[in-house]
Amino acid sequence: MGYWIASFALIAFGIVGAMSIGLPFLLIGLAMLVLSPIRHRPLAFWPIFLGFASFNLASLLIEPFYCSATSVGGGSSQTTCSSLTGIPWPADAAGAGASATAVAVGLGIAVFIGVMVFVVSLALLYIEREKRHGSDAGAANA
Repeated sequence: MGYWIASFALIAFGIVGAMSIGLPFLLIGLAMLVLSPIRHRPLAFWPIFLGFASFNLASLLIEPFYCSATSVGGGSSQTTCSSLTGIPWPADAAGAGASATAVAVGLGIAVFIGVMVFVVSLALLYIEREKRHGSDAGAANA
């Protein structure tokens, strides 16, 4: 029951806060709903869930988050964008916000991190499972 409450709470918060910080919460809640049929199988559930969650976190930390414009002496302004971790990103040609390249690179890095977390957590769970089954087989043979 707690799993469903957490899923729907994340979705509700994501919808309410969709115009500000809600999107990652909405996506995590939706991922929990989609993964609910396999939530009792840790070897299948956790790598996918952790990969998705790390993708959300990485995209939040790496992608352009805010932009600011500066002008000197009333002349033309120059826009610079930055991520939450301080990575500077170039502005678009019009100077209105982050360039599409910056968003694409941020998403690419986030996808890479999500895939790596998926692979590592899958490997760790598989190793743990093999240890457990190996010790069970050793106890049965003794």
